[in-house]
Amino acid sequence: MKIKTFIKLFALIALLQGVSHAADDDHDHDHSAHADEPFYGHVGIRLHADHVNDAGEGEEEVNELYTHSHIELGSRIAEGLNIDTNLKIEGEAGGHSHGGVSRTHDGESRIFEDHPLIVESLTLTYSHEDFSAYLGKFNPKVGLDYHSFPGLWSYSMIEEYKIAERIGAGFKYGANLDDFGTHQLNISAFHVDTTFLSDSLLDQRGHTSKEDGGLGNTEDFDSYSISLGGKDFYSLDNNIAERLSYRFGYAHQEAGTAESDEERYSASIVYKENFSEGISKTFIIEYMNIEHYSGEEAHDRSYFTSSLGLKLYPWSFATTYTFVDNDAPEEPDENHDGKILQISIGYKVASDVEVNFGFKRADEENEVNERFGLGLKYSFEL
Repeated sequence: MKIKTFIKLFALIALLQGVSHAADDDHDHDHSAHADEPFYGHVGIRLHADHVNDAGEGEEEVNELYTHSHIELGSRIAEGLNIDTNLKIEGEAGGHSHGGVSRTHDGESRIFEDHPLIVESLTLTYSHEDFSAYLGKFNPKVGLDYHSFPGLWSYSMIEEYKIAERIGAGFKYGANLDDFGTHQLNISAFHVDTTFLSDSLLDQRGHTSKEDGGLGNTEDFDSYSISLGGKDFYSLDNNIAERLSYRFGYAHQEAGTAESDEERYSASIVYKENFSEGISKTFIIEYMNIEHYSGEEAHDRSYFTSSLGLKLYPWSFATTYTFVDNDAPEEPDENHDGKILQISIGYKVASDVEVNFGFKRADEENEVNERFGLGLKYSFEL
């Protein structure tokens, strides 16, 4: 194993140990219950060991070992005033390029390659009753949190098209309508991060500047997002209503040096039923429509994702299917629809440790990729 790999492993272990001694989601965990504590946090570790069984190119049929982990830390610095951050080690399978790092195959097994350590968010938040305002670096809210979807790899596709690492400000306002549920409005204005936080450690991805151009890279707060989510409905004669939650979202990103502004709309619905302690099912549907994808004038794209999760403690089963509709008449190479299916079975080794085995088949850009994988998830609150 290369020296660089040892350094990455050591850095990951040291970081996690340091946090645990100090005291499942871009993981927008709701820490409001801990907002009055001087220090709080959450650690989520994902380790993946994959074997690419079938690929369009033979050099991509390799073994891969990677992690996709995060640490959320927060602190109350005054009454109603909190500072929060989310640190991520953004490891992914080869062929993916989100997180600012392009992950390529060279015919060799990939052992903890291309793992930048990034500050995905760093925000200062003021909260009072049902209102809160925040500023700093964050992921604008449009659709569901990508770790809401159950399964070994189900987060990865949603993460590819999310809007992430923006500098700006926003506010949230919540309303309790009794039997008609609790609802929260989230509005933010932002631009691409061009501060020193745009770079990374371990695998440096470089500092982003306005001169680099691209969608949303204007250094003006002229891009914005609006989302509305709700849950906790109640009905005397309809149990289904009590199990539903929803989110609607919209985002506008200024073109900057791109060909066109990007507009995206999303609609999501979640149905969760708890039969008894340790037995439940979750069904999720999300539709994300993106006009002028990545600022390309003649490229529209939409994602339709359905996901089913079943839990029978200590076992779990999950499957997620995503259909990608590409409309790029001027770019034949980009005008292929995509179909991604993943199936996984999990077993809770302990209350905060889960092992998963799964299969994933992705038909994207006119190329099929199949993989089997073993995953380890470990999470705990600080």
